[in-house]
Amino acid sequence: MIRELVTEATVHGLSARRACHVLGLTPRTLQRWRQPVSASSGAARPRPVNALTRPEAASVMSLIRSPEHADQSCRELALSLGLGIPAIPVSHVTVWRYQVALACNGPRGRQRHAHPLGAPDTDWVTGPNQLWDYDVTWLTTLERYGFLFLYSLLDHFSRKVVAWLVRATFTSDHLQTLWDHGLVNEGLLDASRDAWPQSLSDRGAQMRAYSTRQYFAKLGIAQLFSRPRQPNDNPRIEAHFGTVKTHPAYPGRFADLPEARTYFTQFYDWYNHLHPLTTMQMLTPNQVHRGQRTALLAARAAQHTFAQAVRRTACHHPFTLEALMADTLPDVSHYPVYSWAGPSLAPANEATPLA
Repeated sequence: MIRELVTEATVHGLSARRACHVLGLTPRTLQRWRQPVSASSGAARPRPVNALTRPEAASVMSLIRSPEHADQSCRELALSLGLGIPAIPVSHVTVWRYQVALACNGPRGRQRHAHPLGAPDTDWVTGPNQLWDYDVTWLTTLERYGFLFLYSLLDHFSRKVVAWLVRATFTSDHLQTLWDHGLVNEGLLDASRDAWPQSLSDRGAQMRAYSTRQYFAKLGIAQLFSRPRQPNDNPRIEAHFGTVKTHPAYPGRFADLPEARTYFTQFYDWYNHLHPLTTMQMLTPNQVHRGQRTALLAARAAQHTFAQAVRRTACHHPFTLEALMADTLPDVSHYPVYSWAGPSLAPANEATPLA
């Protein structure tokens, strides 16, 4: 319609440029509209002359899917290819495109997703060993810029730590070892695959590595991921690490790997069996994990009812603290102790200065 108006205006002596100005149209747009449609516009584009050869593309795919390189970024993979034998010069963007095509690591950094990701659904969890949360935290050492890594696997329902590891590196292989220990500790190897738990974690590179995905796919375990930069999507493992690092016995720094393993061996034994959680109605993770919550809460309610009846009768006999101190106090040594002072009697609460 617009082209016809411009043609009619030029027939009556008006220039095409002036007609475009009156219609609010640029002359370049009119020229593009008047160009004939190319018959080859839908044809396949020719292969670029600098595209990877078939052997080179196969080497790139093999390196991405290699367990030894599962924790490397696209830049590190491109560098490995350029220094290998034979050397394959390739850009990190090309490697990243192959990673996306293989649904491996995906984009890194702070990119915004076109479609915001939804929070993982965990409302269906009603018992133990249905969903396990796992994550890794840094442990500082006496060495400058030296770190250890604490791997923790937490039952989403009971908060029980079903497995943990301390390692000097952060790799997907250690994550798989962590899950192996958890399945063995809970005696699930002989159970049906349908009874195995699902996994919940953040979107770390090791959690989304190809070898990790293959591991869970082989076991038939579904992976749930929290949204980027949303720690509230996996709050229980985050709160657990807060308990780990704010405990009075936490040394702050570890001398070496054996010392860290000794500490956490005693810590997790206390955490699972003696540490009552406020969110679990002051029951220990092991009690909830073993299905003792209903019986223990019923016994506690019965004790409370009985104590209230006794107190109603005794309220007519007031006393003072001075009178209590004058009497012989009862022996309370048989009451349970829930606190833990750590491996040493005098835990080091202050960070050790760096050498």
